[in-house]
Amino acid sequence: MPSDSPHSSRKRRFRQDRSMLIGAAAGVILLIIFIIAGSVSGAKKEKASKPDGSDGVSSKVVSSKLEFEKKVVPLSDISKGSLILVNDSHPYTSATAGGSLADIDSEKNEYYSIRDIGMKMNDLALKNFNSMMNGFYQECSNRDIMVTEAYVSADRQNVIYNQALENSRVESKGGYSEHQTGLAVDLGIYPEEGKSFRYVPSGDYAWIRDNCTKYGFIERYRDEKAENTGIRDHGEHFRYVGIPHAWYMKENDLSLEEYLQALKKYAYGSKTLQVSCFDRNFEVYYIRARDESGSGNVELYVPVNCEYTVSGNNADGFVITIEK
Repeated sequence: MPSDSPHSSRKRRFRQDRSMLIGAAAGVILLIIFIIAGSVSGAKKEKASKPDGSDGVSSKVVSSKLEFEKKVVPLSDISKGSLILVNDSHPYTSATAGGSLADIDSEKNEYYSIRDIGMKMNDLALKNFNSMMNGFYQECSNRDIMVTEAYVSADRQNVIYNQALENSRVESKGGYSEHQTGLAVDLGIYPEEGKSFRYVPSGDYAWIRDNCTKYGFIERYRDEKAENTGIRDHGEHFRYVGIPHAWYMKENDLSLEEYLQALKKYAYGSKTLQVSCFDRNFEVYYIRARDESGSGNVELYVPVNCEYTVSGNNADGFVITIEK
């Protein structure tokens, strides 16, 4: 038989090349469809794993690259923890913020003194305060600091309040003072020789104000934040809140009131606040307190196999802090 003409051969090769191109294009389209379908399915699964209070989630969920589980706590725990807010709008009725009251005299180091025997402080706050006073001495070789006020009962606070009125100073009434939590401390300066005076952040003593965040303390009542706190002229008052929170508040010029409000943007299931300070890394998030069953309990989501702390805010929710 006669062989194909050159023109016929070219037409046949063209048809073959076109078929191969069509097949390749169809394969690419199918691959894209499979990828999109897989992504949608994965997104649905991820969305289903995040609790919204109504979707019947399992006991463990995954968020922020960590595994979480449910933890049931009493609603009353909202007034416990190092981040509780106590002011004229948020009364405090619990005791020692959920920790134990420690006797300062028996637990203190030699780098500071106390006004009276029998003074007490929240055990965790006291541990960190001792570390801060050790750091102050190592840096400044100074032992002049005296604790003039620490834990105060509601009855004792009312006495302080009435005395302050007579001297035109602002103090909180009993039931509305941070001193009742055991987390707060007032400082004085008592040199071995010379007149004693209230703490002011000048000279060596400025070290405490400038470095307190390393030990989890904040200068609680800065005059420039009096509009938020309601209190001014209390530069001697320091409050324990925990290291990442103290650092973040100082770096972002926030009062405790402002910080707790800002944390509500970092609700569980959406995003966490990432804090890196002093060679340590933390994640912080907020969970609104809801007692949907009427049992007096609330459900929190806490990390699995990871160090964390839980603190109420003494208002409407809980703050979980993870150290990674």
